[in-house]
Amino acid sequence: MPADLTTIAVLAPIAFLGAFVYGFAGFGAGVLTVPLASHVYAMPFVLAVFALLDSVNAIRACLARSHAIVYEEALRLVPSCAVGVGLGVGLLLVLPPWVLMLALGVFVLAYALYSLWSPATLPTVTMHWAYLAGLSGGIASAMFGAGGPPYAIYLSMRPHDTDQMRATLAMTSLVSVVTRIVVFAYAGLLSSWIVWSTALAVVPASLLALWWADRVHTRLSREAVLRAIRLLLCLSGASLVLRALGRG
Repeated sequence: MPADLTTIAVLAPIAFLGAFVYGFAGFGAGVLTVPLASHVYAMPFVLAVFALLDSVNAIRACLARSHAIVYEEALRLVPSCAVGVGLGVGLLLVLPPWVLMLALGVFVLAYALYSLWSPATLPTVTMHWAYLAGLSGGIASAMFGAGGPPYAIYLSMRPHDTDQMRATLAMTSLVSVVTRIVVFAYAGLLSSWIVWSTALAVVPASLLALWWADRVHTRLSREAVLRAIRLLLCLSGASLVLRALGRG
């Protein structure tokens, strides 16, 4: 069965926005796309579609920044991320929809508030924190389609330059997305052709957004764009929490 045109019309702008944020900031697509789409569609469907779309973003970012990857960090983040994805999918399959929506809303709202009021200079942590970052990022990736924030917070507290952080984050995101897709397929979340046809129909919007992000990132203030995104996340997260509490 082909994708519904209404679904494509709703998800394409969301995919465009998420891919633009990813291309501009290096992470954050899932934190934005999944909450927005979850206002309209069931979360398992949204997670499955955007897992496929996220793979496009992650592959492109890895190919573009492979020379700057800090493999010592990746070797610690990746295994714990894979374990976290497995745990997250287990929770996704057993928790009722309103609990998932509430958890997603709290997660997004907490991250948005942290981003808005976090100090400009964060303390440096040891590499052992990578295991906790990978585990929590994997769980968040599976449950919410948004594993980037824990990875980004950890890497921002390590002594790496911007290119190394973005490249390592891209590789971790790629492994997280691929693991998520494999586990989703095993759990049956990717068994519907509607999921695949919807993702395929929306992919051009993601690719266009990535191309545009490359063209405009030098003309826009990164901080201004990110602050606007964080405010949008606050509204989206609060809305999800209120909707979930109304259903609970």
